[in-house]
Amino acid sequence: MADLTYANIETRVANQLRMPTSNTAEMTKIQALINECYRDIYAKDDWWWGLKLQIINTVNDRTTGTASVTNASTSVTMSSALPSALTGFRFLVSGDRDYAAYVISSGASGGTSLVLDGAYSGVTSTAASYRASQDTYSLATDTNKVLSVRRYGRDVPIKRVGMDQMAMLKMNSRSVGKPDAYCVYDFATSGDPQVARRIVFHPYPDDTYRLEVLYKQTLNTEISGTTEFFIPDDYRQLLVYGALARGYPIFLNDLERGQYFQSLFNDLMNLMMAAQREYARDLPSVAPDDSYRRGRRPRMGRG
Repeated sequence: MADLTYANIETRVANQLRMPTSNTAEMTKIQALINECYRDIYAKDDWWWGLKLQIINTVNDRTTGTASVTNASTSVTMSSALPSALTGFRFLVSGDRDYAAYVISSGASGGTSLVLDGAYSGVTSTAASYRASQDTYSLATDTNKVLSVRRYGRDVPIKRVGMDQMAMLKMNSRSVGKPDAYCVYDFATSGDPQVARRIVFHPYPDDTYRLEVLYKQTLNTEISGTTEFFIPDDYRQLLVYGALARGYPIFLNDLERGQYFQSLFNDLMNLMMAAQREYARDLPSVAPDDSYRRGRRPRMGRG
């Protein structure tokens, strides 16, 4: 099987531009051209060769015993030991006047105390009924963009909603069950884009449900040496054409050859885009007309 490696591409570009491959400074420039072209191609579409699958299994909610909650306090005392760690779960108190969903910032397995992310704003109670549900999960660290979330056992797919609509759902509904909607926002460490993105579901999951997240992954590291491109080998020539389309005008002031390689680049991009439409996108369904069949007549609608 043919395999056009980074080294092959770098050498071809260098030979075309009449740059010695032994010149480290010139090779660094070529590496930059190839990687810029690679990134530009990747940004143009959700290519089938950049997709990846992550499995998220939700966890069942916790309702064991009761909780002692105090207005204006972040501390919660449980009537029985926690069967598992609840850090990151949502804490919902039945009959809470604010209808708030607190995040448990600390709750160790076997312990009898919780610490909320903010002061409890409801009425003080020594035996409050509660529900602890985990509705938010970390996505894979290489997630660039979530394309779809698959679930099983329902006739309609899970719905992607925006941040505002998810906020409205959370404010107005405490329903539990199999997730019907999802939204991606914030990070594992709030406000830090260097860590994993977070995905939130609604209703609050009450059991273990399998969810398959199809996403576009971020590009791997800057390509050099033996690092492989995500682009299939059939289309890696794009990187040669793209680098030369930029390299000739920049390094040799040769606009004519730059335009020539740009046309080659565009032609091959069109071919790859055709493959993208064929394999990665749904085609509209067409229902055949059965009226030609013997004994079959079109039915007239009644008012």
